[in-house]
Amino acid sequence: MGIKTDLTEAQKQALKENADDLEQFQHQLEEVHKKARSRLESAGLVTGLDIINCLICVACEGWKRGNDGKCANCPHGFFSHNII
Repeated sequence: MGIKTDLTEAQKQALKENADDLEQFQHQLEEVHKKARSRLESAGLVTGLDIINCLICVACEGWKRGNDGKCANCPHGFFSHNII
């Protein structure tokens, strides 16, 4: 399928459903991050604009700058991090 190919109605519907699913997932992820940050704030681990980069780690020994400002030594996956 080329870039200038007209899409069928079925293809348009499939793309719309994918976009809807991804938008719903985005909202769910935002809610998880909001709850995680709230828990950390309640526990005194986050104050003001200070953000703990990993929403799971309490502290990181041997912190070393990695991609997107997260610790290069952090074993936690993409969705554990304050990515939004």
